[in-house]
Amino acid sequence: MIQSGLTSVWKILSEGIRAKLAWFTGTLIALTILLLSIITVRQQTAILSESYEKQAAVSKNFIASLVMEIENISQNLIRIEEFKSRIERQREELKKYRTAKVVTKKKTVSVFGFQTNLFGSLGTSKVVKKVDTFFSVYLTKDDVDILEREIRHQLREAANRNISEREWNTLVNLAASYVRNEAKYLEIQKQTPPEDPEAKTDWETNVKNLKKEIRNHKSQLDLFIAKFYADSKKRKLEELGLDTKLFRIQTFPLSAMIQGETSLASFDTQIIDNTSPLANFDQFDQMEESLVESFQRFSDDISSVDENEKQYVYEWEDREIQALHSPLFRHQNSTKRAFNLSSVKSSLGDYREVIKEDYRITKELTELIPKLRERIQFLKNAKPPIPPAKDKLFTSFYKSYGELIDERDKIFDEVTANYPIPLETWEKIEALRSLRDVTLEDWVLMKFKTDPTEYERYYQDPDVREIQRNRWKAIRKWILSAEQETPTKELKKLFPDGSFGHSRSESEEIMWKLDGTHLLESENVPNLVLRDNFSGLIRTLVDRTDGIRAIKDNRNQIVLTAITICLVAILFAIFISGVVVQKIRNIIRSAEDVGQGNLHVHFEDGGNDEFGNLTVALNQMVSGLKEREKMRGVLGSMVDPVVVGEALKDLEKLKQGSEKIITAFFSDIAGFSTISEKLNSKELANLLNEYLSAMTIILKHHDGVLDKYIGDAIVGVFNAPLDVENHCLKAVSASVEMRDKLEVLKAEWIEKNKYIPEAHTMKFRIGLNMGYAKVGFMGTDALASYTMMGDTVNLAARLEAAGKDYGVCILVSEFVHDEVKDYFFTRKLDIVRVKGKTKPVTLYEIRTKKGDETEEDRKFVEAYESALFSYLNRKFEEAGKKFYTLLTTNGDEACKLLWERCQYYLENPPEPDWDGAFTRTKK
Repeated sequence: MIQSGLTSVWKILSEGIRAKLAWFTGTLIALTILLLSIITVRQQTAILSESYEKQAAVSKNFIASLVMEIENISQNLIRIEEFKSRIERQREELKKYRTAKVVTKKKTVSVFGFQTNLFGSLGTSKVVKKVDTFFSVYLTKDDVDILEREIRHQLREAANRNISEREWNTLVNLAASYVRNEAKYLEIQKQTPPEDPEAKTDWETNVKNLKKEIRNHKSQLDLFIAKFYADSKKRKLEELGLDTKLFRIQTFPLSAMIQGETSLASFDTQIIDNTSPLANFDQFDQMEESLVESFQRFSDDISSVDENEKQYVYEWEDREIQALHSPLFRHQNSTKRAFNLSSVKSSLGDYREVIKEDYRITKELTELIPKLRERIQFLKNAKPPIPPAKDKLFTSFYKSYGELIDERDKIFDEVTANYPIPLETWEKIEALRSLRDVTLEDWVLMKFKTDPTEYERYYQDPDVREIQRNRWKAIRKWILSAEQETPTKELKKLFPDGSFGHSRSESEEIMWKLDGTHLLESENVPNLVLRDNFSGLIRTLVDRTDGIRAIKDNRNQIVLTAITICLVAILFAIFISGVVVQKIRNIIRSAEDVGQGNLHVHFEDGGNDEFGNLTVALNQMVSGLKEREKMRGVLGSMVDPVVVGEALKDLEKLKQGSEKIITAFFSDIAGFSTISEKLNSKELANLLNEYLSAMTIILKHHDGVLDKYIGDAIVGVFNAPLDVENHCLKAVSASVEMRDKLEVLKAEWIEKNKYIPEAHTMKFRIGLNMGYAKVGFMGTDALASYTMMGDTVNLAARLEAAGKDYGVCILVSEFVHDEVKDYFFTRKLDIVRVKGKTKPVTLYEIRTKKGDETEEDRKFVEAYESALFSYLNRKFEEAGKKFYTLLTTNGDEACKLLWERCQYYLENPPEPDWDGAFTRTKK
């Protein structure tokens, strides 16, 4: 009992449409929910990552600005130490550019410790004194003292406390160590590596150790400054909502990357909170590899980096850590413009004219720069050195230089006046004008503090924009005027938040570098700026363990729910499918009856749903089958099956008829009346059936349609009712095959001694014509047949009859000949005008397929057509002789006919306007 029940359940679950429907429904629902759960998990993971990114974004931007501030202080400290070294070095180096000057000096004596000239009574003396020239002036210790005061002030403002002398000395010592090691590194890099392998290894080790020393000193310097900031910046990060339990932000400068060495962070929020789990998360191989990969990616093509983040995921102990890598750039004003210009490089449109002119101006500037460099060297080496501002050639060069810069700005202003920049691309297009100038400011100046709103205010406030452009012009004026090597007081006042970190000559080299580089060529200004401004990367570590666990728990709950829904759906599907299966079985039984030929079946009503519509449709189908069978029975014995098939599809269309190009086919047995009179009725029927069957099969094989039988005559049509490709060629091929088949039939009749001797020599004639004809069912509503009508058909019938006069088997019109001349060997027979028509028709005989003709055939046809040519040109005597010669040698009926016509025309010449056509007086 239990086993029987289990067997029934198993059958329900494994056999028939119910099982398939149930399993399909359950599987579909399960897969759908599973797919949705996977998509949901991915979306939730993406949303979680995006949420973390947004949470960290504000803090990360703050830290990026903080790191840039630390970097500025660090770089300024390093520059101060470089200045100290450079000032001393340059002072010695530039002494050679000082000049001797004779001055008059009053003589003095010392009286009680005071110098006096005793009211001029001692007189004067001439002395030689060394004085500075333009080239011997450089930054002084006073400039260094100003920088140190500004940095101390900057540190005090950032940390809200004064820096102690001990702390200051630590910073100075670290910066000095960095400068010393960097100088050693640069010096050793100039050396040629030893060729001896062992010495070369030692040299490479020494270089690597120096790089490590430089990196370590820089890292210690940055961390010392960061720790000095720590307390005040910790409060700021807390205000910004940075959860140090979830986030840890680190920065890595370019100097941190040494092959084979673990990278050192220049800043790490670990110094602000070292109690969170992330604070104990140490660098390991996978993290180092991803860091190197990101550095490499940024370095390879810095312009395509944009500022998007690259994500990495690590498994650490039982936690999942996400790392976000983003590039870190100094000088945001020039960096943003460089990215903007790179992004519109391929979509400048009307503003491409600026690039075109910039290319020309840059080319002219690059021709000027070597001349300036050569001239300034000449002025340096002169005795005494000549100040550049006093040299006419030098000032003329720079006058041309300045005019080109002014022209470059003017072109931009003119183009943007003609084609106003849309608001959405204003910042990007404007970078064409301002990128070089803002970069010159960024690279020449040492800024003590940065204004984060400066970039936005430039584009939003025209007054601010004008002020900044005037500042840029002032820098260029200082360089171009070459009046003094150090910045003027007026120039310094324009930059209260910074100090000039380069002399005029050094600034001049920077200007030449920028102005001598094309804006958007392969080596362009944006790439140059981004490579120089790229200072490292920011790595944001996110502990997303708890969030991922919550998502996975949610996924498991979804999967459990999917299984439950799947089981319920299967049971419900089994119930519903049982009802459906019963209806389907009833339909199947009735359909099987119809399949066995019973067209009196009636399908039971299936209701108001799709099954009801199906049963109605099936009943209509049965009724239609009854009508079709009735029609097929009536038509099948009278009409070509092709026509019957088309009539069953759309009888009305065939009744309406149509006009189209067809090939009309007529055939008739020569002298069949004599044959039929000598045969009894049975033999006659057998002969006709055998002949007509063989010929009709060939007709159908070549896509022809049987129109009708008229006694022994066959009427056929090609290209109707269905379109047939190459129908004319197929009609001729069928005719030739029929001619060959008749010879086969006659051979069989002779071999089997069937029928009478006259049947053994039986011949037929075929007429073919191609052209427009009306086709369709024609007749009365009670009695109609599918046929063809028109001049094309009439001419085909007359060609068949004319074949008797010419003694040929297959006679075709010129229209047929034009279609098949490349495939069949033909003979041009005559030009005639059929009864009732004025337009002549050229007649051709189809002799055989091209290539099957014999040499004798070719000679005969050539001779015949030569005679016909003479005939058509009214050379009746000459033509008559040729036709007669052919007649006596070949016995050709056409030759006889044309010979007789030549004799007639010799006695009764045709009219002078005779066109060569013979008018037939019989059909």
